Amino acid sequence: MAILLEEIVESVEVWLSQLRKLRSKHPYVDPNLDPVLLVPGVAGSVLKAVDENGRSERVWVRIFGADHKLRTKLWSRFDPSTGKTVTLDPKTSIMVPEDRFGLYAIDMLDPHMIIGRDCVYYFHNMIMEMINWGFQEGTTLFGFGYDFRQSNRYAIENFSFGWVRSKELSDMS
Repeated sequence: MAILLEEIVESVEVWLSQLRKLRSKHPYVDPNLDPVLLVPGVAGSVLKAVDENGRSERVWVRIFGADHKLRTKLWSRFDPSTGKTVTLDPKTSIMVPEDRFGLYAIDMLDPHMIIGRDCVYYFHNMIMEMINWGFQEGTTLFGFGYDFRQSNRYAIENFSFGWVRSKELSDMS
C-alpha cells in the first residue's frame, strides 16, 4: 500500500512540475553581474544511487521509503586505503546530480515532494530571488553539490566541473 501511495504522489508531483514549466516566464538577465557559486553545508546536497546498468534513483533526501533506501543504498564504510567512504552494495555508486549547472542538487532537498514542500527548500528561495535580480543559471549562477559522506578535500579535487568547462569552451568560440 505504501509503495502504491508513493507512486501516486510521485506521478502527481511530475504532473505539477510540468504545469510549472509551462507557466514559467523568461526572467530579466543582468549581463553585468559577476558569477556566484552556491555551496551547501553538510547533508545539503541531493544524492542519487546509480547501479551498474546506469539506472539512478534519489536516495538523499527522500521522504517516502527513506529508511529502506538508506539501509540498502547509502550505508557505507570508510576505506582507509583510498580515504573514501564506499557503499556496502558493490553494484551501486553514489553520485551528486549536476543538472541545472549544479543547482538541482542544492535547490530543494526532496524535489518530488508536494505537501510540505517548503520544509525541504534549501537554496530554493535564494535561487529564485537571485534569478529575479538578474542572475542566470549557467551564466552567473552555479551550485556546488557534493557527497557529504566524503572528505571535503576529495569533493573539491574530484568534482568534474563539466558544466564550467562547457561554459568556458562556449565563451572561447
